[in-house]
Amino acid sequence: RRPLAPSLCLSVMIIALALAFAACSGAKHDGAGKTGGKEKRAEADGDSLSPEALAAAKLQYAEAALRPVGGQMRMTGTVEANQQQTQQATPLVSGRVEKVYVSLGDRVRAGMPLAVISSPQIAQMHGKLHEAETKLGLAERELERVMKAENRSEVLKAKARLDEAEAALRRAKRLVEIGAGAGKDLVGAETAYKTAKAEYEFQRDISLNRQVAEAKAAVETARVDVSHIRYEMKALGAYVAEDEPDDHKHDTSLIELRAPVSGSVTERLVNAGAGVEAGKPLFTVVNLSTVWVIANVPVAQVGALRAGARAQVFSAALGADTRWGRVTYIAPQLDEQTRAAKVRVELANPGERLKTGMFVEVEFPESALSAGAGEELVVPEASIQRIGGRTVVFIAEGNDPGHFKAREVEAGGEANGYTRILNGLKAGERVVAKGSFTLKAQLIKGEMEDDDH
Repeated sequence: RRPLAPSLCLSVMIIALALAFAACSGAKHDGAGKTGGKEKRAEADGDSLSPEALAAAKLQYAEAALRPVGGQMRMTGTVEANQQQTQQATPLVSGRVEKVYVSLGDRVRAGMPLAVISSPQIAQMHGKLHEAETKLGLAERELERVMKAENRSEVLKAKARLDEAEAALRRAKRLVEIGAGAGKDLVGAETAYKTAKAEYEFQRDISLNRQVAEAKAAVETARVDVSHIRYEMKALGAYVAEDEPDDHKHDTSLIELRAPVSGSVTERLVNAGAGVEAGKPLFTVVNLSTVWVIANVPVAQVGALRAGARAQVFSAALGADTRWGRVTYIAPQLDEQTRAAKVRVELANPGERLKTGMFVEVEFPESALSAGAGEELVVPEASIQRIGGRTVVFIAEGNDPGHFKAREVEAGGEANGYTRILNGLKAGERVVAKGSFTLKAQLIKGEMEDDDH
């Protein structure tokens, strides 16, 4: 047994040394593999294409360029009705609907009747108007009467005395002329004539002025009452004939509700036989000869716009045609969800080809933007690629036309085919525009092969 003990111990020591060596070798191998993987991943941001692949990719390059903030912006907008050309037809009296002349979608002209309403209030006002017109007629006849001379007794008496004194004066003058009369008789006749004339003028002025003034006041009061009732009825929408006699044979309670503007009927909220209240809208008429386009402009770009600027509108409904309009309103507050400002563009809509609710594209040319709004760095949208959670662009490296470097950048919003670059690029650097997706695919393929090894 003693001779076997050293051999057994030696065997155990050899096995332990072998296991330790194997463990160290495995650790070195794993570490080398991990280090090699990191190096390969680090090198994965760079990529090379063979001359054949480079020719097949047909890459196009573009420079990162500075332009005015929001220069030539294009974004989506929605067509809405011009609220200044949208009116509701609302009765100002209560009553019952007798007839309805229009249906939903009908085109109407301003002033065209939409419905007929029977209103007790209008019937009562017709009665008041008839009463006021009757009083006016009586007052006018009274004024005509007092203006006639035969109805003024005091004036007539004074006139008779004046005529008598005037005849006596002429007779006295003739007697004096032929020497048959005395001078004192002529003086007495002249005095009597002057007295009669003064009394006549006094009676005429006092009596005539008083009676005529009273008659004229009564006529004016009656005329004002008639005018006020007519104006009130017209304001309520009732038809009032100016110089036509009322035969009182038709229904005086009927009133027509008319279209306030020309356009299309977009709402009809009543049918014949329904009761209606004063001030409750029954129809909505929209004139689409001009429309509003509402665009949501990001906060980074809205500062470059100004009221009155021109804007071009594109739509599938217009085909190759476009419409030009002007910015008429920029909302002072931002939308809480989109963080964008509503910009209103008003434009003509001949033929009403643009319908409310349509989506259109709105382009603001550089001339529409305010001067001094600053500059931003942009690259074509096609340059931007996303790999994992990174946003990258590909830059040609060195003098080798087939070698590219993927550089991570911080991108902003997009507008009119360009993407704003907030960080990672400088103006003048050349990036791959068309064909950048080919480089992205090549890069991802290389990373996958490295992971497999």
